[in-house]
Amino acid sequence: MKMSKNRVFRWMRTGLLTFAFVFAVNQYGFVLSVVNGTSMEPTLEDGDRLFVNRFAYVFDQPKVGDVITFEDPAQDGHYLVKRVVGVAGDRIEIRSGVLYRNGKAVSEPYIDTKIQDGNFGPVIVKPGTVFVMGDNRHRHASRDSRHESVGLVPLDRIDGKVEWIIWRPSLAAFL
Repeated sequence: MKMSKNRVFRWMRTGLLTFAFVFAVNQYGFVLSVVNGTSMEPTLEDGDRLFVNRFAYVFDQPKVGDVITFEDPAQDGHYLVKRVVGVAGDRIEIRSGVLYRNGKAVSEPYIDTKIQDGNFGPVIVKPGTVFVMGDNRHRHASRDSRHESVGLVPLDRIDGKVEWIIWRPSLAAFL
């Protein structure tokens, strides 16, 4: 059987439109990501599969408490996942193991220890940037805005907002 030119054209058009749609969703909509490391424990574990919403900040900006992914300033093509603890204009400081934002101690129910890396700051978050920290506050556990290699994260380096943990490997033992 011979396929008509019209039918071949329709199949090619459908394939190209599908490819364009999948590409657009992946670039501007959402992406699946895998956690590599322990800097976000206890919230996220090594190997967690995440649903990252790339559309979240098209018309909005990150808010304190958001968990975001962003391109690592020290390594192109590598992404970090951290929690936003300060936005433009905030004064961030760490004293005696406690995070302070604008002079007030921050309640952080998502951490399991005081900050063990010593005192830091104060730092004023510049416009167009955010201050991020990993949820793992054990000594040397997270490379975040306190470190020169990361610093304040420019909004244009943010890849998206982590919305859900799709799958956690440590739960696989219970299947």
